[in-house]
Amino acid sequence: MIKIGITGNLGSGKTTFSDFFKEKSFIFNADKEAKKHLKNHSVLQKKLINIFGKKIQTGTKIDFQKLASVAFENEKNQKILNGIIWPEVSVLIKLSLEKANNENYKYFIVDAALLFEANFQHFFDYIILVTANKDIRLRRAIERKSLDLSQIKKRMSLQMSDKMKEKHSDFIVNNDSKIEDLEKEFNKIFKKLT
Repeated sequence: MIKIGITGNLGSGKTTFSDFFKEKSFIFNADKEAKKHLKNHSVLQKKLINIFGKKIQTGTKIDFQKLASVAFENEKNQKILNGIIWPEVSVLIKLSLEKANNENYKYFIVDAALLFEANFQHFFDYIILVTANKDIRLRRAIERKSLDLSQIKKRMSLQMSDKMKEKHSDFIVNNDSKIEDLEKEFNKIFKKLT
């Protein structure tokens, strides 16, 4: 089985690119799986509440929007959150890999924005970096309506630059254009992987 990490900064289109693999691969979306895991893990929630305080709660439960706003307030808080969540995510990835192996998938895809920040690049056979111009990424993130402008800018400022990520990537895909162009790039890379 070929293990592929797909990464890219906020609004780059990495998840859209990952979706092209759907019919052929087992896809693990690190962000979604981390949230799902945290929702069902009271010990982890208590740990985060002990560190960040009650300001990340609504009632007795963690409020994910409040947690995100505190975690992305600065680099220190982001590192603390990643230090707690990524070891858990790495276990989930390994369990999913076993499942994918048992189900005879040819490709195991991990869609993860913070793949390099979590120092998880060594796990993969290939890493695909999806990039896009900052203004385009900003526009896409705004169109999603899941974060306000100040949160988007704050998150972007805390992400590792594309230049740094390029040094450790096997394939670099520019996604400044249409989805059809992104799919063409996918097809080119996919041919090299088969």
